[in-house]
Formats: sequence, structure tokens, C-alpha cells
Amino acid sequence: MLSIYDDATAAAALSQPLNPQLKDLIEARLSDARKLGLSEQTHIVVIQPQDSEAALVTELGWSPLVHPIDGTRYGAADFEPYWAWLEDVGGCYELLHPVGNAGFAYILLIEKGASKFAAMCQEALQAGSDSCDF
Repeated sequence: MLSIYDDATAAAALSQPLNPQLKDLIEARLSDARKLGLSEQTHIVVIQPQDSEAALVTELGWSPLVHPIDGTRYGAADFEPYWAWLEDVGGCYELLHPVGNAGFAYILLIEKGASKFAAMCQEALQAGSDSCDF
């Protein structure tokens, strides 16, 4: 898992041996955040297939596999995704989850592969759930 929330973590993440498409995507999101004056209010997390939900919860304090209001989990019949935007961007899924009205947002880049995170994204997009109403 890569967690990018300031210049130092961005430099560390971008120094890793990354897929060029993923590196370009991270750089583009960082550039967008800077241009909008939101670089200090943007937290990018790259979730790799081997990353566990527990590790993500430790890093962020929440999981996209659990609805934050009613507590339903991905896989339950009544699970409703909870995010503002989801898109297939090639080698990964991009999930946007804003918090509050001040501009803070989490951008999760979920690498495709055998993980519950990727399966949830794939199912949501197939069902037409690219955005959710809060």
C-alpha cells in the first residue's frame, strides 16, 4: 500500500518501481490537487492486491468495504457503496471519497487483481454505480 498525503510521502511513493501507467496517474492526481490548491487536503492511497482491509483501516480509519452509516459490508445483499465517484482508469480503479465541505478528499487507486476491493469496484461499475448519493 502506498499512502501519499504530503510532499515527502509523494516523493517516497514515486521513487518506488511502479507501473508507468500508475506512476503517471499518481503524478496527474498530485498535479490536479496542487492546481486546485487542495494538495494539503488530498490523501491518495494505492491499494495493491495483497493489501488487507485491516491495513487500510489502520492507515485511514475506514474501509470502502463497509458502509459508514449502517455498517453493512460488501457482499451483504443490502450493501450500498458509499463514495462520490468510481472509475475504471485502466490498470486500476479510482475511487473518490470526499470528507466534509472544506475540500478534503481521499483518492483510492485500487489496482486490479484478486482482492475484495477490486471485486467491489468491478461489480459496482457493472451495476452502473459509478457515483453514490450521500
